[in-house]
Amino acid sequence: MNDREVAARLRYAVKSQPVPPELAAKVRMRLDEAPRGRKGWGWMAWAPVAAALAIAVALGSAYRDGHFRFTPGQRETFMASLLTKVSLPMRAGLDDHLHCSVYGNVPKDVPDRGTATQHLPQKFAPMLAIVEAAVPKPFQLYSAHVCERNRRRFVHFQLKTDSKLLSVIVTRRGAGESFVREKIAPALAASGTPIYEAGARRFELAAVESGDYLAYVVSDLPAERNRSVMLAMAPQLVETLARL
Repeated sequence: MNDREVAARLRYAVKSQPVPPELAAKVRMRLDEAPRGRKGWGWMAWAPVAAALAIAVALGSAYRDGHFRFTPGQRETFMASLLTKVSLPMRAGLDDHLHCSVYGNVPKDVPDRGTATQHLPQKFAPMLAIVEAAVPKPFQLYSAHVCERNRRRFVHFQLKTDSKLLSVIVTRRGAGESFVREKIAPALAASGTPIYEAGARRFELAAVESGDYLAYVVSDLPAERNRSVMLAMAPQLVETLARL
């Protein structure tokens, strides 16, 4: 295998790994800075790149399996920094997604539906069909439950692919948490239902409010794909929450 083929394979491998964006960018930058078409390069010239790639692959696997973690203090600092990038009504959804999904226990194998939903309160059971119909394949539901974060309760539907996480989250509206009250303009509307959007680094949020509740779709998908999930469920979701 010549140097050009080695370079091509390393580039393809790096680009195909679902690694944290900051690490992937550094590896790709190192590859882009390497001279091209230079004869006489041996394997030693690629050793730093190969080492970086090995780290990227290992971290990518750990991240994909839900084990890419900082210390508790570092995690809280990182999450707090992200929350400042979104409006007050958006923070609850992003916070719960980060805490419960990104830094939570993500199973390697998706459990059967009965196991995944055994902790979902009956009151919120009608939401299950709405979520499952709106979220596209290859996402699979691995948990539907009630969780608590900073003394606040959330109904959390957690879905995953091999490299992506997506949350549908519902929580009671807190004091001052209202897109309408803060005069935030909706990004668009689905059948008359205003949908609000925000982004914080690689995380995208789409949200609606209904009665006493706020509901979110949070993921590391591109904004348009994250939005499409909320668009698919918004009318039914708002109607269901209004009846609670």
